[in-house]
Amino acid sequence: MERCFCFTEWQLGAGIAFAKPRMKTAKAHRPSSLGQALGSLKQAILAGTTWRYEQLVAAAVQAGASDEQIDLVAHEAIEALFAQAEKPVTPRNLAQLSSAGYFRR
Repeated sequence: MERCFCFTEWQLGAGIAFAKPRMKTAKAHRPSSLGQALGSLKQAILAGTTWRYEQLVAAAVQAGASDEQIDLVAHEAIEALFAQAEKPVTPRNLAQLSSAGYFRR
């Protein structure tokens, strides 16, 4: 005698509704205070806010950054500045540069 495992739609729906989830949910990783401090330092270097450097370096050291990490972040920021400086000026962005006061007469 064969057994038939036939379920009605209602039984299948209830089984799915009460089944345990099989995939784990991903947890969002919050940036650490060290990462935030080094990111703030890099942003300050890119923005050219020299008055904040000493404060941000002190905050990074307090968060546990080594001198090598601070030097690496500063080096990456300076390389990014040079990479942006080497972009050619095209007629399309010339109007933006002239209105922003980059060119003096």
